[in-house]
Amino acid sequence: MAMINEQTILSLGRALQVQKRAVRAYEIIANAAPAAKERELLLGIRREERRHYYLLEGIYEDMAGQAFSSSRVALSLPRNYHDMLKTSLCDKLAGIDFYEQLREEIGCVKNQVLMDLILREQKEHARILAALYDQ
Repeated sequence: MAMINEQTILSLGRALQVQKRAVRAYEIIANAAPAAKERELLLGIRREERRHYYLLEGIYEDMAGQAFSSSRVALSLPRNYHDMLKTSLCDKLAGIDFYEQLREEIGCVKNQVLMDLILREQKEHARILAALYDQ
């Protein structure tokens, strides 16, 4: 296995941990949302983050030749809903940068297409979070 592939596999493992943390975070943020409409938007993001986890898991298995071994993830969020949105938006933007770089490391076109889908949805999540934050 080439060095770049080993680094890519490590990056995919990190991405899986990030997605796992995101699923939990959006559940917490949705529960803190002041209105049903906001809660539904956040739960929609949570559903897509869970799907992203499974897509990344498939890419990981394809590249590593084995299943990803998941561990518990630590999660720390502010207590205030508005601050939760801000933290989540900052994390989302950093994640988009990370996924764009990761996409370039993946050689398989099929997996690049899956990364493109994830990136499009992550960017939409960032737009939704920014709109909720600006309310």
